[in-house]
Amino acid sequence: MYRLGFACSLDDFGSGYSSLGLLMEFDVDAIKLDRRFFKDMGNAKMRDLIASLLELARKIGVQTVAEGIETPEQLALLRELGCDLIQGYIYAKPLPVPDFEAWRRGNGP
Repeated sequence: MYRLGFACSLDDFGSGYSSLGLLMEFDVDAIKLDRRFFKDMGNAKMRDLIASLLELARKIGVQTVAEGIETPEQLALLRELGCDLIQGYIYAKPLPVPDFEAWRRGNGP
């Protein structure tokens, strides 16, 4: 797929079949951390786990995406920990393409 210009991400990392073992089997550009990691970020153990996953991704040269981010507190902690990309309702709910384009025109950089 690389020669066609596609990047590859491992979705829902940390849940179900998306495990550390897959990082050995496949060349991926990004891991998308499952939203379950971010439900209880007030828990020190969970924060340490997230920080460790972000550090692991940096060490192996893989970009990180946090899925399902909803609160300013989650966003602030992920920025502090160095997460590469954030997606979730904190920015916008999922939208059909025309609605997204209209939203983008109204909220562009």
